[in-house]
Amino acid sequence: MRQLIERGDHKAAVEQAKDIHRASRSGASEALLVDAYAARIEELRRRNLTLEAQALVDLVCKRYPSAKRRFAELPRAAQGRAPSLVDLVRPLADPMVDADKRLAIEQALQREVTDLSALASCETLPAAHPLRQAAAALDRAFTAVTSGPVAEEALLLPEVSHRSPLAAWKLLIKAIAAFHRGDDDACQQFLDRIKPDSAPARLVPPLQAMMRNQGTGCHPAAKALISVITSERAAFQRALDDLEQAFTSGRRSRILKAIRAAVQACEQSAPAQLESLRQHISIRAAAADLDPMKVRAAMGGPSRHDATFLQLFARAMEEARDPEKISLACHLWEEFKQAAVKEGWFAVNGAEAAALALRIAGLLQQLPDDLLQELQWSAEAKAKKTGETFSYLYPEQMYQRACALDPHPAAFSQWMQWAARRSDAQAERVAEAWHKLRSRDIEPLVHLLRATEARGAFKLALGYLTKTEQIDGLHAEVRDARFRILVKSALRHLERKKPHLAADDVGAGAALPQAQQGDRPAIVAALRTVTSAACGQTDAVDVARAEVEHALQSEGAAALLIFSLASASKQRAVQQRWPLGRPARRERSSMPMAVARVAVLCADVGVPLEVPRAWLTEVARQLTESQHLLDVVQLHVLGEAACQADHLELAYAASAAGLERGGATDPGFLFLRARSVILPEPDRCLVCASAAAELARHARETELVENAVELCRTLAGFDGALPLTLDQARDVLGREKAARKPPRGSHSGPSYDDLLGAPCQCAVCRRRRGEGVDPFEELDEEDDPFDMDIPPGMPPAIAEIFIEVAKEAAARGQSLEEFMADPLNEPPRPKRRRKKGRRW
Repeated sequence: MRQLIERGDHKAAVEQAKDIHRASRSGASEALLVDAYAARIEELRRRNLTLEAQALVDLVCKRYPSAKRRFAELPRAAQGRAPSLVDLVRPLADPMVDADKRLAIEQALQREVTDLSALASCETLPAAHPLRQAAAALDRAFTAVTSGPVAEEALLLPEVSHRSPLAAWKLLIKAIAAFHRGDDDACQQFLDRIKPDSAPARLVPPLQAMMRNQGTGCHPAAKALISVITSERAAFQRALDDLEQAFTSGRRSRILKAIRAAVQACEQSAPAQLESLRQHISIRAAAADLDPMKVRAAMGGPSRHDATFLQLFARAMEEARDPEKISLACHLWEEFKQAAVKEGWFAVNGAEAAALALRIAGLLQQLPDDLLQELQWSAEAKAKKTGETFSYLYPEQMYQRACALDPHPAAFSQWMQWAARRSDAQAERVAEAWHKLRSRDIEPLVHLLRATEARGAFKLALGYLTKTEQIDGLHAEVRDARFRILVKSALRHLERKKPHLAADDVGAGAALPQAQQGDRPAIVAALRTVTSAACGQTDAVDVARAEVEHALQSEGAAALLIFSLASASKQRAVQQRWPLGRPARRERSSMPMAVARVAVLCADVGVPLEVPRAWLTEVARQLTESQHLLDVVQLHVLGEAACQADHLELAYAASAAGLERGGATDPGFLFLRARSVILPEPDRCLVCASAAAELARHARETELVENAVELCRTLAGFDGALPLTLDQARDVLGREKAARKPPRGSHSGPSYDDLLGAPCQCAVCRRRRGEGVDPFEELDEEDDPFDMDIPPGMPPAIAEIFIEVAKEAAARGQSLEEFMADPLNEPPRPKRRRKKGRRW
């Protein structure tokens, strides 16, 4: 190594010294390495590369503390020549520059660069050099973030990596943006990542002081910066707070005055945000129904109605949750699309336009049908005169546009869900279009399978089933579909007097592996019983019926299953042969289990369950004692069967037994409880259904959410489910679990006045709650037969009699003048003919 130094090959000497020190890690090897660096530094000084020598000294002193004393005099010796940025970065133009030298220069740049524009325009580096590109991007971003609001996309700065010597500038720019957004937590996180020895670190204390609204302990220049920024920011913030309070108060004069003050403060402290402020004020004023001319005068001019304004306006109308404002939001989204395309936000036929079409279609679903139809009629009349198109008022056209622009499964799924609520045929057409464009998607095939099966096209359903099995043979809808379709096909053939074809279907179904699962052998045997009876095979009928009884271990369950299948296939002879009379006393205790097993079987194959009401009443009576024998599936199916038969007492008992089990089935049984109290307690039904929807939404049970919301809409109209929190829904669940007895007579269920709002104050509801009622309140204007005033000073007791007499007079067709002439007259009595009798 000494020989290399003497020959002037200092670079090779440094590399050899590094290898020696890496191998031994001793004090002697470190001293040898420092000697090699000293020779290298001395060479740089002789070549007048003072800046590079100083950078290398700093690097060596940082890595090897023993070198600090040796190089202590070098900085004073190098003070005679001030380094320049051009001289500093010149070696970086050479791609073969030494790694240590590059590292030393980058560390110097990290410490000393305060003028990004100078580095971006430094001609000693090529124009495409990464360092110049990074400096230019940072300079643009720094200018933008200190001048006004900046979009998040402008602060990504992919030109600056986290290893770049300018990485601290990137963190500083993001910290300033977060500071102006008011996100102090994010600002502090960016400041914490700035290296303390970097040039941007000098702005960390002022920014932290501004976040704390303090300026003490800072440099005078920093204090001046803090004073300017915080004073303007505080004044602007106070003006915005006053404006928010004015809008909350609703006083028009106060709002206009606050608008003027906020605009003036914005012009002084943040002129670049003035247009954005005007747009927000215009939207809030429109929502508050203020005079547009007065608002425009208070703002000092109109707001710019560009794509940003339309987007904000549309979202504000959405949040109003008012049908008329939601219809306005649809119109605004359509205008936003046109403005955004014109301003270059996205293409007219791109994925963004498809997303907007889906959004509009979703909003249209929230409108009542009569309002939407009225809007469409008005649009059609206007289109005939002006030739305009109002496609944004037609959900189907919006879905068609979305799926044509971006044929995504989610778009088709939303379209099909909407169509299913309109008609089965329309949903089937959507599924066919979906399957045509995306043949490997399983959802349209499953829907077509269900639809064709529901309308009895079993041959076509089996064709769709075959396609579905080729895509996913383990799908839940596929595994048992073939057995179910064959059962329905057999029943259809029996109904059409084709028992030989029904026998073929029964044989094909019995050969399936799914036919041997659970209680399904009983279904096969029951089908054979009905089919054999239709064919007149008496011996086969007795054998098959015995198989049903053996499979179900119950004569009552076998009779109920055969009766249901015979009813579904319209085999009255079979029903008359084994009628369902009053159950025997010995079988009454086992009736809940028997009916539940048959209900599960019928639900499994989609056959309606036919249960006499006397049986359901007996099941409700016996359920309390035998509910422990039933699982949650049997309880739920039993409750569904009770709801279909309008036996609400059994439905309530099944919901009580299911809620007692607890667990994941709580939302389903709570919805069953809602349906069981719909007639006696509609308000309780609304609360239970809303709570079930919220619990199901939390458990991601989509179908249950839709069913519960639909029931709420039936009860409450447009508003649908009550806006309950998860804690409120759980509280409702707890109250219903405690209410085990059904409402009957004076006994009612839990009260939910705290969730329903203020109770009704009409005379009927107040009397029902036991409150005092003035008799004058009972006669509303709509109910008054004569639209008359009660005579002043009339006692309440007399007034009540007066009202009743007036009602009776109106029912007889008496006019107001006739009644007032003699209010207490009686209707004329018909004259009786005197019978002629014998005189004695």
